[in-house]
Amino acid sequence: MNKIKWTTNRIIFILLISAGILSAGLTGLLLAPLYHWYFFREFRISRKYWSLYMMVVTGGRIFREWLRNPEYRGMFSIKLFAPPMTGPDDSKVRIRSSWNVNEDTCSGCVKCCSRLACPLMDVEQKRCLGYDSFFWRYFNCGRYPSSDKQIRYYACEKWEMIP
Repeated sequence: MNKIKWTTNRIIFILLISAGILSAGLTGLLLAPLYHWYFFREFRISRKYWSLYMMVVTGGRIFREWLRNPEYRGMFSIKLFAPPMTGPDDSKVRIRSSWNVNEDTCSGCVKCCSRLACPLMDVEQKRCLGYDSFFWRYFNCGRYPSSDKQIRYYACEKWEMIP
């Protein structure tokens, strides 16, 4: 039953995001409270979250890269029925022994968000505005890293794969 729920949730989200991209953001403006909930876990809209509109641009850039680059596509694919996650799979990855800061944070490293120019990144605070949101849990952010390719792609200093 959960797999059906997770699949349905992802498909609805993907359709809504596709509508936003294909309408050049018009759907995003019309359904702003819903999009806001998906990315920020709240229906209230504030000026602070104007970056939500920029997700259309980022989404288009990610989709183009996904279409053009098979390695990228394979590195970031998630099965529709995969459970939502708030962190990486501890049976696959571990924190590097050289990582000498708080295990619960990335200590201000924003390589993954910067590489995508993610508008959800609060650059001044060096934190994600969408942390633990639907988007975070159901897609790549909440399960990062899930492969050695991802760790290398982002030159991540915190994680390593368990041999």
